[in-house]
Amino acid sequence: MRKLIVRGLIGLAAVIVLLLAVIYGGSQWKLRRGYDVALTDLSIPTDAASVAEGARLAKIAGCRDCHGPEGQGLVLVDDPALGRIAPPALAGVAMVYSNAELERAIRHGVRRDGSALFVMPTAAHGHLADDDTARIIAWIRSLRAKPDDSTATTAFGPLGRALLLAGVIPSSVQPAKVSVAARPADMGRYVVDFSCSGCHAMHSARPSDDGKQTVPPLAMVAAAYDLPAFKTLLRTGLPPSGRDLGMMTEAAKGGLHVLTDAEIEQIHQYLKAEAEKAPAQ
Repeated sequence: MRKLIVRGLIGLAAVIVLLLAVIYGGSQWKLRRGYDVALTDLSIPTDAASVAEGARLAKIAGCRDCHGPEGQGLVLVDDPALGRIAPPALAGVAMVYSNAELERAIRHGVRRDGSALFVMPTAAHGHLADDDTARIIAWIRSLRAKPDDSTATTAFGPLGRALLLAGVIPSSVQPAKVSVAARPADMGRYVVDFSCSGCHAMHSARPSDDGKQTVPPLAMVAAAYDLPAFKTLLRTGLPPSGRDLGMMTEAAKGGLHVLTDAEIEQIHQYLKAEAEKAPAQ
């Protein structure tokens, strides 16, 4: 009987080791896989106004939510099973990336070595116009490394690798170019595409990336808010009731509050028009 138990335990251990080997090997292939996305050379401005606008855009796009208010890098998740999600300090990235490589990382989710980035909203950032992407790169280039910049790196734990292999954690690679050369005069749809769509769908609810919230459809949000209340929402993250909206409150306080009145009005007008289309869909 004892021999049978020992053999059973050995067999179970062998299965576990094999499973871990498959998870590690498969996930490692996904992490190292190369993507053939062409580099795009943009003309990067150096004037103070462009750098300041790049800093503002980096807030609206959420870059400074994940990489830190001053681009110093953050550790967003640190879990033994899931792993560590640590967007790096941007000054350090800028030291080794060319401008074209920065553009490819921001809009296409591809690293300098051609492998994939993960947990980066490039599906939204891909809509950034060439001139605005150049302004963001100009801001990144203006940053200087500091002693307290984060040196943590992203690494997936066993559960994280299993989720990666299963496709639950997808890569951020977006090979297609969907952007335009210049920022449009009407910022409504444009801001929704490069910023809001990182969390929201237009006509359907969807779970947040961390699975802790249900993110409402943008068209429904616009239909529920008049313009003054919508401005308050984007500036403070709070609805008329004053209730904390979790990620939305964080997004508004972190970056959306820098939207101008005209930009907020254009966003509201665009979403109202989309809300009117919803019943026909």
